[in-house]
Amino acid sequence: MNFVKVLVAFCATLVAPLSYAGSHVDGAMPTVLITGANRGIGFEFVKQYAELGWNVIATCRNPAGADELNAVAVANDNVVVERLDLLDHAGIDALAEQYSGQSVDVLLNNAGLMRGPDRGQMVGTIDYDEFDRFYKINAAGPLKVSEAFYPNVKAGDLKIMAALTTGTGNKGIPVPGFSLYKTSKAALDAIQKEIAIRWKRQGIKVVTLLPGRVLTHGEEDSPGINAVDVEDSVSGMIDVLDVLTIEQTGQTIQWDGELIE
Repeated sequence: MNFVKVLVAFCATLVAPLSYAGSHVDGAMPTVLITGANRGIGFEFVKQYAELGWNVIATCRNPAGADELNAVAVANDNVVVERLDLLDHAGIDALAEQYSGQSVDVLLNNAGLMRGPDRGQMVGTIDYDEFDRFYKINAAGPLKVSEAFYPNVKAGDLKIMAALTTGTGNKGIPVPGFSLYKTSKAALDAIQKEIAIRWKRQGIKVVTLLPGRVLTHGEEDSPGINAVDVEDSVSGMIDVLDVLTIEQTGQTIQWDGELIE
């Protein structure tokens, strides 16, 4: 009788759903990991993917202070909130180890440092301490996340690594005072292309997403800005990811599907 009980208990562990950090992971549904998920575009990604029924690993620097994000997690058992700081590489590795064995279909590198205009970002008065900080957060941080979660993405069905960028030319920020932000994002664009080259044979699809001019930092809309509602931008980017092919790896695609050369 004892042998039978042990056998039944063992079989139950084999069929039980995987659980990480207290979240329920539905093996039948895809999983997305989102950085910078506590506000703005990242938060909207969380809400829309949760509504689609995806498993959502929503990360931010300070989960304890992410009230709105935590409320979404409480209301949706397919959402879990985790700590991830792009400056804390050991912490990134620790989170990847925590989720070892969990496939990630879409890795969304959304978190970044955006600020300006200010004199420290103007040529002639560059703040080089801030230079290092911008590049560590906007370029090195997403690269580290991609490296750390590579095994998870490789194990997923969709195998997508996406990162959000800013525009260039007439799609960019046409005023001085944003040099560190713009150039660190340009570095991220180049890093995405290198990731695409490195892991194309593994079937990983790498894309850089341009969300448009989404007003998430308290900016005021004005003529000529051509602002995009955050709901429309995120919905459009999800549509882009849904149809992404391996032939498109390394490309930059706008939220409305326009290929950016």
